[in-house]
Amino acid sequence: MLEKISEYIMNTAAIKRMNIVQELSLIPENSLDIIKNYLDTMLTYVKVPAPKNESLKGIWKNTGLENISDFEHEIRTVRQELQDSILARQV
Repeated sequence: MLEKISEYIMNTAAIKRMNIVQELSLIPENSLDIIKNYLDTMLTYVKVPAPKNESLKGIWKNTGLENISDFEHEIRTVRQELQDSILARQV
C-alpha cells in the first residue's frame, strides 16, 4: 500500500513539473530573469539530495521483447512505418 502511495505522489510530482515547464514557455522573455532569481533564492533554502545513479539493467525483462526473434529487423520495420506515415502527412 505504501508503495502505491509513493508511486502516486511521484506521478503527481512529475505532472506538476511538466505543467510548470509548459507554463514557463508562456513567460515573456523579459520576465525570465525574475523567475530565475526566484528559483535560485528558493534553492538556497531547500536541501536537494544529490541524484543517485541507478542501473537500468533488466528494465525490459519479461516484457515480451525477448520473444522477438529478429529484434533489429522489427526496429527497422517500425522506423520505416513511422517515416512513411510522417512523409505521407499533408501540411
